[in-house]
Amino acid sequence: MNILANAIDALEESNAKRTYQEIETQPNQITVRTSVLKDEWAEITIADNGPGMPEAIRQYIFNPFFTTKPAGKGTGMGMSISHQIITEKHHGHLKCHSSLSTGTEFSIQIPIRQAAS
Repeated sequence: MNILANAIDALEESNAKRTYQEIETQPNQITVRTSVLKDEWAEITIADNGPGMPEAIRQYIFNPFFTTKPAGKGTGMGMSISHQIITEKHHGHLKCHSSLSTGTEFSIQIPIRQAAS
């Protein structure tokens, strides 16, 4: 949910800088895809066509308390918690691919079968 909420926030923020005509011509889009990789991993990909992130920001997004949102809008814990849940609790992977002007894509990979604890 944190990834989806951040995608929505990014698209809303970018719309504030766009004209109605630009929004009409190139509407916002969030795409969610699922797949199975090598019969061992479930993958969920969440992508948006928002403004994207520069590398200088992207490298910190999983750090606790890191946020680009104004005071009162975000705590900087959403992506850190998401990363922790996916990697530590489910032994999976959370990857982010982003570039300016083309959007952002998060890939969540979780093993289909968990090892017995």
